[in-house]
Amino acid sequence: MRTITNEFETVSNFKEIAEMLFGDKVRPLTEDEFYFLQILVRGKDGNHVSGNNKNRLVKYYLIHNKEQLFDLQFEIETIYYATNGRAYIHPTRRSFRDVANITLELTAHTYVSQNWIGLRGTYSTACGKSYVTNDKKFIVDCDNLKPGDEKYEEMKSFIKTLKGRGGAKDRIVAEIETMHGYHLITLPFDTKAFGDKYPEIDVHKNNPTLLYYRKPI
Repeated sequence: MRTITNEFETVSNFKEIAEMLFGDKVRPLTEDEFYFLQILVRGKDGNHVSGNNKNRLVKYYLIHNKEQLFDLQFEIETIYYATNGRAYIHPTRRSFRDVANITLELTAHTYVSQNWIGLRGTYSTACGKSYVTNDKKFIVDCDNLKPGDEKYEEMKSFIKTLKGRGGAKDRIVAEIETMHGYHLITLPFDTKAFGDKYPEIDVHKNNPTLLYYRKPI
């Protein structure tokens, strides 16, 4: 869904992402699994943000089902407008058990380092680091490309021929519009072979994709 003002176009990928994460062909989440959603304020978007990575976490959510995701849509959009942030969601599932273990490790390390302020962010940091290995998904970052472009379609076809999880029919999980192009969400594949053919295209192995954002028009 798109909303256009005089200066910006707002892009909502709720419907596409809900289908990717909770569609009829997708295995239901177990009680131990969830998806990690973040609202971030970024220095790159003209916001005043301190810190090394120039991002500030405004709020995060642990998503269990499609209904919860859509129930939160109004709240997420409201926070987005209030903060000039972006909403991101990781397409790979997280495990409460694994996140808890990593949180304990991070908490101990942060405490020993006497980083008292940093202690408050250990759980969300653990959510970003950890993932369920048998649900792993890659993100092919296609800047300045879109469906229908010759190069974009060639890349999709090439990815389907590479060794990895899934076959030619289901290697591509979703196509998500981004600020500068599209994210191809895929099952794991031979990234070396892909990099040899497309060295200018980044493949992210544990990154989020965009759920809600705005871009200049």
